[in-house]
Amino acid sequence: RSSNDHVSVFARQNYIQDMLQIRLLQSQTQTIAILLIAAVGIVTATLASPVSAHEGRDVGEYNLVVGFLIEPAYEGQLNGVSLVVTRAANHEAAEDDSMMETKMEAEDHDSQPRSSTADVDVITHGAVFISPGLGRTEHFEFEITDELSGIEIPYHVHPGDQEGTISVSAETTDHVEDQSIMIMEDQLMPAKLAVNVGDTVVWSNHESQNAVIMSGPLSSMTSGMTSMLDAETPDVTAEAMPTTDRVSGLGSTLQVELTHISTDAARTMPLTEVFSDPGHYTAEFIPTAPGDYRMRFVGSIEGNAIDESFDSGPDTFDTVVPSDAIQFPIVLESNREVQNAAQGALDSVQGLETDLNTTSSAASVGMTIGIIGIIFGIIATGLSVFAITIARRRS
Repeated sequence: RSSNDHVSVFARQNYIQDMLQIRLLQSQTQTIAILLIAAVGIVTATLASPVSAHEGRDVGEYNLVVGFLIEPAYEGQLNGVSLVVTRAANHEAAEDDSMMETKMEAEDHDSQPRSSTADVDVITHGAVFISPGLGRTEHFEFEITDELSGIEIPYHVHPGDQEGTISVSAETTDHVEDQSIMIMEDQLMPAKLAVNVGDTVVWSNHESQNAVIMSGPLSSMTSGMTSMLDAETPDVTAEAMPTTDRVSGLGSTLQVELTHISTDAARTMPLTEVFSDPGHYTAEFIPTAPGDYRMRFVGSIEGNAIDESFDSGPDTFDTVVPSDAIQFPIVLESNREVQNAAQGALDSVQGLETDLNTTSSAASVGMTIGIIGIIFGIIATGLSVFAITIARRRS
């Protein structure tokens, strides 16, 4: 009986493992579809809905305006923390030379790439190319066309944040070829690639997670995301305070601790100042669970200690909503639901392993007791035969 139970447990375990593999294969296809929706959903969803409110608060000599970079905020879509720091209205402070110098450097830095690349915008996030979500071993191709001749195109990969550049030769050539770039866990191979007009750049994903490839330097991602939106879409952060009162240069002194309130999961991230928008700081991320989030800013502003928290909600800024609110015609399972289902199946397999170990242990104990019983039986039989033999001799 223990042998039959042992075989039955193994059969059940193999069945669940087979079903788990099928489920994971299905989830990979669904995840790719979700990322495809995420790549275009930032633009379409924002154009379809007006920007919601941010929360503004005076903290000492400063005013902080906080919210999500893109609102409404949807689960599974690229978004970010948005912070605008200005001097409070009741604080009389003229703009000093360092702020003027920072503004001039930002304007110069922003203008140089644009003038050197004519009509091609290599700074704005996703302006030259943006890939769909790539699963492991999948590819994305981009053809180098005439208008890209003689320029350098920076790009980056999310969520790994690897950065690379593509240098396009200004010389014409009849020799065209496919140029390959491998996306590894912590680097691009090669990170710098020289190509000619007519070549096709082919990225292949060798990460364990899905990847999205976007033109533009990583640090300009936020400004690129906002510039991709229609000009008529209101920009709350731009309207919050005049730029002459903005406080610049806080990227190295201030950081944000982001917390998903219902699960208490937290992560600390650096803040990046937006190109051509002094005093506006962001930290990009993809909210992977719906609900309210807390943004806690820790550090210092011009030597003044800051520890201030902002919670999303009906009276502050957007709550993250499930992505099925904008999915049509088929509502896809979210990554969170797929992971929960996979975890449930894994828990079942682990439970079967525990049962199998228990059954094996019981079988071992039973076998040991049986062997001991057989030994005692043999001894008892021998004693009986010996006793009968002695009795017959005496008689």
